[in-house]
Amino acid sequence: MPPRIELSPGTLSSEINALKRQMLSPMHPVAVSNVVVNHPLPNEPLRPQEHYVYLYPDRKAIRFETKDLATFIARYLVPEDKPEVYNPFKQQVETTKSYQQSSIEFEEHDITDELVLICGHGSRDVRCGVLGPLLQREFDQVLTHEKLSHVKTGQITHIGGHAYAGNVVYFPRQGESVWYGRVFPEDVQGIVDTTIKQGMIIRDKYRGYVDGA
Repeated sequence: MPPRIELSPGTLSSEINALKRQMLSPMHPVAVSNVVVNHPLPNEPLRPQEHYVYLYPDRKAIRFETKDLATFIARYLVPEDKPEVYNPFKQQVETTKSYQQSSIEFEEHDITDELVLICGHGSRDVRCGVLGPLLQREFDQVLTHEKLSHVKTGQITHIGGHAYAGNVVYFPRQGESVWYGRVFPEDVQGIVDTTIKQGMIIRDKYRGYVDGA
């Protein structure tokens, strides 16, 4: 999995990264990551130039075509009722408001499952490339044993610092995400028991929370 997907030409992340500078205020940053999950949506295959995006903390899954990306950004990533902040990169070809008022309909679903994302890239830090698959396999085994079928797992492009591999982010159904660092396979059972089942934080692993994935 590439570590900086937003720098890979032709990817949705790179297209979003380019439009972010034109349409979004630096006061409202948006993080973009590539994720491979063990329960891909939608059930039917995507057509060419179609994409499926998981939006957090909104907990929505949205399907759209590349040609509608600017409208997607205006409708889902620009905060409502926020005063406009000067952005020297913003272009005036078409205003954000006009995109928001577009008649384009997006296929949108609520995300009802909980999600555990594990940093799994290998080119910025080999530890993540090695630990990521091991951690996901351990989470899958423990979650199956604990009969927690509503908790899904996936691998995400680079998050956190190299010193904190492996990085794990847990998105519960409600409340803030939980970001852990320096997680090893032997820690997984404790994370499932303490954080996923009881909603409690393991302080020596805790790094904060992530607003979006």
